[in-house]
Amino acid sequence: MAAKSDTPDKPIRLPKRKKQPFVKVTLLALAASSGGMLMMAVPNLISGTGIVAFSKAALLAASATAVAYGINRMAVERGAPLATIGYVSAGIVSVGSILVVGGGLFAGTYAGLTFKDVAELQLQEYGTELSHYVGNRSRAAQQAGRVAPAVRAVAQDLDQKRACELRSSCVSGRGNGGRGPVARALEDKAGRASAIVHQLDAGEKARRDALAELNRLLGAYQDVIGDSGREIWDRRTALQKIDAEIQQAATELDEAVPVALITAYGKELQLGTEIAGRPVVTRRLNAILDKHGQSLKAVASTVKRSSNEPPSFPRRTGVSDTFRYLGHFAPIAAITAVAELVFPLALWLYTLLALLWARYKIAPPEPAAPAEDDDSALFDDGLIRNRDDGDNVTPLAPPRRRSRSRRDNQHRR
Repeated sequence: MAAKSDTPDKPIRLPKRKKQPFVKVTLLALAASSGGMLMMAVPNLISGTGIVAFSKAALLAASATAVAYGINRMAVERGAPLATIGYVSAGIVSVGSILVVGGGLFAGTYAGLTFKDVAELQLQEYGTELSHYVGNRSRAAQQAGRVAPAVRAVAQDLDQKRACELRSSCVSGRGNGGRGPVARALEDKAGRASAIVHQLDAGEKARRDALAELNRLLGAYQDVIGDSGREIWDRRTALQKIDAEIQQAATELDEAVPVALITAYGKELQLGTEIAGRPVVTRRLNAILDKHGQSLKAVASTVKRSSNEPPSFPRRTGVSDTFRYLGHFAPIAAITAVAELVFPLALWLYTLLALLWARYKIAPPEPAAPAEDDDSALFDDGLIRNRDDGDNVTPLAPPRRRSRSRRDNQHRR
């Protein structure tokens, strides 16, 4: 009777599942991660919300996943083996396809992941430029405000001389006062100066109001840009409105002090006036007016208008703008580049090198044949071979050693 086998007739557990190849699993996981990152990035690059935007992002991500997996797998499983047996074009196509697909995925993923942050950075930078612009305008307006005391001094002096001329003819030196031609000329110039002083007083109030409004608007700009709870595009719309108000307030600040009017009045005083038939009085009056005109001209020349143009509100952010801030988002760019470009290329190179080494081990190259004039082939394991007869082998004897007694005799001699 045959002995029973110790092996059970039926299996007692399920067989182990066959493991998938490492390269296949890795490429599939890499393509899936690339598609996932792209799906998160695409909604920032396209307009619209809801199911339409989600469908666009999902379709693009699925297409990118399929293309990335197919290209990378074909490059590793088809291109690398062909490159090892001499198909250079296969290696070029493999590397080129990995670079093109990976570069496209990197551009879309990096741009989408940083798109809103770049838009916020651009608005922050514009806010800094706007603050510098407003500061320059404010300093120019403060310099213009220094003209007012000089105009007031001129107006007071002309009014005093007018009153003196009316009272005792102290300017003309003729008569005992009265409203003569000199008094009328002084009255006209003093009246013009008084009107300019009133404009300066109103302009000073307008300047203070404009400065207060500019400071308030700059604060509002910073409050809006710092409100991270609002969507960046909603904040952008609000900031455009604030920017327009700032530009208007800056224009009002420039026009608050009538520097051009003061300069024109100073030139008018320098031109002087003429009293008919009285050249001596004319020269005396024009000397007074010219002195005041020169002082106003000197004061007005110290006022420097701000020459810088107002900054332009940044245009809506584009994909190319994100690469200007590549250094700012270097970690995101590095991780994306590794996933989309570096790893597929490294996997392809490792596969190529492994195949080359396996081929070398299976069929190593034959050693090169010796040259015709090379005498090293005549020596073989201590034997010298005759050139004419390959079978005639002469032993190569080692050199003979001299005896010790013979060496001693030679030494005694």
